[in-house]
Amino acid sequence: MDVWLLAAQLMVSGAATPLETGGAAEADAVAARPLARASFSRSAGQMADPDAGLNRDRTMAVATPVTTQQAPSMEAVVNRWPSPNQVMTPGRRSAPPLGGAHLKPVTGSQLYQFRAAALAAGELYAQAVPQRYLDQWQRAFVSPTHSDWQRLLADEAATMARRQGEANLAVVVGDSLALWLPVDALPPDQLWLNQSISGETTTHMLQRLHYFANTHPQTIYMMAGINDLKNGVPEAEVLDNLYQMMTRLKQQHPQARLVVYSILPTRLRDIPSDRIQRVNQRLATLAGYQEATFVDLQPTFSDGQGLLRLDLTTDGLHLSPQGYSLWQAALVSP
Repeated sequence: MDVWLLAAQLMVSGAATPLETGGAAEADAVAARPLARASFSRSAGQMADPDAGLNRDRTMAVATPVTTQQAPSMEAVVNRWPSPNQVMTPGRRSAPPLGGAHLKPVTGSQLYQFRAAALAAGELYAQAVPQRYLDQWQRAFVSPTHSDWQRLLADEAATMARRQGEANLAVVVGDSLALWLPVDALPPDQLWLNQSISGETTTHMLQRLHYFANTHPQTIYMMAGINDLKNGVPEAEVLDNLYQMMTRLKQQHPQARLVVYSILPTRLRDIPSDRIQRVNQRLATLAGYQEATFVDLQPTFSDGQGLLRLDLTTDGLHLSPQGYSLWQAALVSP
């Protein structure tokens, strides 16, 4: 483990940098897991707080630059966490508090097992209490594959479609930033379905929007594109994929309000801030064509140099508790 990564573990406060979907070396270690479809109940609960410590594994599965025709297998490619020479390091933060009340999944493996256990018991994790499934997710040591995550999201969406009834539903679509979005501070008077997978590009997301086609959301929140830019995908291709996502979601859920968020800034030197700003400007125009609500988070999340604010990030890319608080405020009243 790099000294920088070890130090980062001691600097994180309140939320952990999310562990991505798993490296190629781990992909074959996890077999397909069928998920039970028991009855669904809306019990009050909390989502995983990602910022209780940094990953113990610095690898994450991401897609290499791809065309819109075909996405590569997530298990076939592996990308490291940003190294110290790639990141303008965030400032120091105090360690998270200890105790049973704060026990929540902090790695991708734990989050996956928590969600799978909740689903098998007839709940969705956004409405479930992590402590109830402590024995299952604390023993999670092997990273699930991208296919495991896809099956989980498809089963969660199918359960929601059967159990939603007349309740209001909000769907979140994205990558790791959205995957680790805490739901405990979001409005409890509606259901939340998180259809996000770490490391995914817009090409991958396009291929799984049908998972929740049978649900009836009132609002769909979408944030995507940073992994494309990180992997060097041309801006035109990123924008084309984002427009296709908006088109498909509008066709699939004509009753829903579509909220499109700007791509957040980072502190990674290989993703220039002007490139992100350029894509966001064009994305705003495309959202207007689709009559979607575009929310520009760039001014709020950027410092004077156009980089992600130090207090809003844990590693220069993912969000701290303060960062998620800002995004939650935008989710409630975009």
